[in-house]
Amino acid sequence: MNYKIRMATEDDAQAVHDIYGFYVPLDYVTFTIENPDVESYRKKILSTLQKYPFLLAQADDGKILGYACGSPLRPHDAYQWNVEWTIVLAPDAPRRQGIATSLYKEFSRILEKQGYRYIYGVLVDTNQPSIELHKSLGFVEVGHFDNAGFKLGSWRGIVWMTKQIGKMEEAPKDPLPLAKVL
Repeated sequence: MNYKIRMATEDDAQAVHDIYGFYVPLDYVTFTIENPDVESYRKKILSTLQKYPFLLAQADDGKILGYACGSPLRPHDAYQWNVEWTIVLAPDAPRRQGIATSLYKEFSRILEKQGYRYIYGVLVDTNQPSIELHKSLGFVEVGHFDNAGFKLGSWRGIVWMTKQIGKMEEAPKDPLPLAKVL
């Protein structure tokens, strides 16, 4: 399958909404209970692109196969060199075609250029395919929280995973805005 990795635009909000929305009713993928509306995704794409990549995998026929985007790990300034990422493949995207790996490689390449040091993933602990993907990408588990969320009548735990992408320095410079490295 041929596809390309590109930066999202606000025009991609419907596709992102639909991809994520497929997983919302499932208790083993996300703790989101209601899928936000398309306008919320449009705003999310625009706000994310101020600071972090919001990448799409797009097939030659135009179909969006998945996305990866960043967000702050925590709101405090001392965490500014860390990024929490989200990666979601369309439910009908072909598996084992390197789509998730391609999204990750471009995502981490851009973040490293910006000056970020770590990428974090927060995964529902029963989502074994996602945990295995993260391990294959070099992430390591740094925490496991039992019963962190309640959805669809059950308590679920989360696994925190991380990967260092940048060099550690005594006094790092602030990460660059996304526009400065594109």
